[in-house]
Amino acid sequence: MRVVVFVVLLYLVAIGIPSAAEAQFKVDTVQTGSKPVEDTATWHMTKSPTTAVLLSAIIPGGGQVYLHQWWKVPIIYAGFGSLLYAALLQNSRYIYISDSVNNQTARGDFSKANSYASAREFYRDDRDKYYIYTALIYIANILDAYIAAHLYDFDVSDDRPKTAGTSKYSSGSLMQPEHHLSFNFHLHF
Repeated sequence: MRVVVFVVLLYLVAIGIPSAAEAQFKVDTVQTGSKPVEDTATWHMTKSPTTAVLLSAIIPGGGQVYLHQWWKVPIIYAGFGSLLYAALLQNSRYIYISDSVNNQTARGDFSKANSYASAREFYRDDRDKYYIYTALIYIANILDAYIAAHLYDFDVSDDRPKTAGTSKYSSGSLMQPEHHLSFNFHLHF
């Protein structure tokens, strides 16, 4: 039941956040005569953050595939697989120790039952910790798809011409840095 409530809340958040962010990118038109002309100064997103979030929420890694970031999918599934394996392993240990506690209690050996009970609580807490980490991977997957969709069209190329002496990055010749950075490490044993 908790999982269903969590998924519904996540869906509502995913629908609400991107739609508010996309509202600022509506097409601006100028009326010239009888035919409206689209303003070319406005920017239009190529990939929809809503679609990326929904794909990642339904199928983890789906938003990354939609955004052509294939290399992230194995990382996501490796995280899910390893954390779910650890959670299931701790769950099986928890069940085994719970049976040991019940057996020792039925025999009347309460000192062993108490020592098994502390181990049982350890395995339960560890199992729950791995489930929380799995949920965090799921949320990080969705956030990554949302952010990557917004940055999909972001251009970091430098379109300025590189000529000798005119760039702030060059001094006299093309692409020679003006500042140097070095690290010195000294190990003493």
